[in-house]
Amino acid sequence: MIEIVDLPEMTAIGILVEAHWNELPRAIPAAWTRLFETDTGAQNFLEVSISRENGFYRELVGYLAAKKTEVPPGMTKLTIPAQRYLRLIHDGPLPEITLGFEKLYAHAAVAGLKSTDYKLDFGYLPGLPDGRHELHVALEPEPLKLA
Repeated sequence: MIEIVDLPEMTAIGILVEAHWNELPRAIPAAWTRLFETDTGAQNFLEVSISRENGFYRELVGYLAAKKTEVPPGMTKLTIPAQRYLRLIHDGPLPEITLGFEKLYAHAAVAGLKSTDYKLDFGYLPGLPDGRHELHVALEPEPLKLA
């Protein structure tokens, strides 16, 4: 079931991946391996798709943290803005997560909602097993309507 949710501002800390589309299948798992090898004490892992331009993607592979958490060497802190999202729960293989995002984008198009490239994927665990993920696609803010 796809639903619209409002998420509060969050802080994520992790490894920034900047790569072309064809490099992502190697770069993202390598970033996860590096993150899981770092003793952060984190338990809530996520991937944030920040932007894409001309086939060049910016992703953060990381974990949720308190705003004042110290950033480990080699990592980046990202403030995820309070925003409205389309959400879908994915239960299954990791490679099929892309299908979940495709469903979210298709739903936005049919419903007349303006989606963005900003995505959140919660549910990663060390070893990257298949399982439950919460997929989110950010929606553009609706224009103000004057009465």
